[in-house]
Amino acid sequence: MARNQQDYFAKTLDKGIRVLCLFDQDKPSWNLSEIADRLQINLTSVYRLVNTLIELGYLEKGEQSKTISLGPMAVALGNQLLHGYDPNRLIRPLIDECHSRYDISIDVEMFHSNHLVQIYSRESEGTLTYRQETVSEELYCIGTGKSVLAFLPPEEAERTIQQQSFTRRTEQTITSAETLRHELEGIRQRGYALTNEEYINGLIAIAAPILSRTNRQPLGAISFTTTTLEQSLERFDEKYATVLCELAKKLSEIIPDL
Repeated sequence: MARNQQDYFAKTLDKGIRVLCLFDQDKPSWNLSEIADRLQINLTSVYRLVNTLIELGYLEKGEQSKTISLGPMAVALGNQLLHGYDPNRLIRPLIDECHSRYDISIDVEMFHSNHLVQIYSRESEGTLTYRQETVSEELYCIGTGKSVLAFLPPEEAERTIQQQSFTRRTEQTITSAETLRHELEGIRQRGYALTNEEYINGLIAIAAPILSRTNRQPLGAISFTTTTLEQSLERFDEKYATVLCELAKKLSEIIPDL
C-alpha cells in the first residue's frame, strides 16, 4: 500500500528550521516565550528544540539574560550554503521566459567591490553582436552601472563616482562627475536608467537595479539592450520599461543578500 508523503515528513526538523529562520537583521535575539508565541508551538517543545540547537552550536544563550541568538555553527552553515548557492538556477527561468516572449537581449549583473560581474545573458537573434565585458568597472557609461550608482548609499555612491575614469567612448559618453550626478538624480526619480549610445555607437539600453530585500541597496542590475538600427531609445523605453522594472522586482525577491 502506497504511503502518504506526510509519512516521510520530519515534523521536528521542520520546527527546528522554523526556529532558526526567526533570527534575522530586524530581530537577532528572542526569548522562549516569544518563539512559542510566534511559531504557535507549546513552550515545552520550544524548550527542547532550543536547547538541542544550543548544544549543537546553532544557537547560544546570553550569559546574563534569557535571550537567545544565533551561534557560530549557524553562521558557518549560512556561509557554506551561500557559497554553494547558484543564483542562475533561480534567475534563469525568469530571464528565459522574458527573452522568449519579447526576443530582446537581457543581461543580469551582480555588484561587488565597485565592479559589475555578468552572471547570465540572453541575446536577441536579430541584435547586432557586440563584445560584452564579463567584469566591468566603468559604471558611468553603462545602464547597469548607472542604475546601481543611483541607488547606492550617498557616501558609497560618491566614493565610487570619484573612482570612475570618465574616458570618452563615444560622442554621447558622460565625461564628468557633475554630469553623472545629475543623471543619477533622474534615474532615482524614474526608477531605472537609460543609456543612449554612451558605451558603443548604436547601442542603447534600459536598466533597473536588483535591490536587497533587507536594506534596499543594490545587489546588481538587469538590462535590456538593442540597437538604433532596430528602434529608437524613446520607443524602446516606451515598450519595455514596465516589463524591465517588473522583472527587476521579481529578481530582487528571489536573489539573497550574498
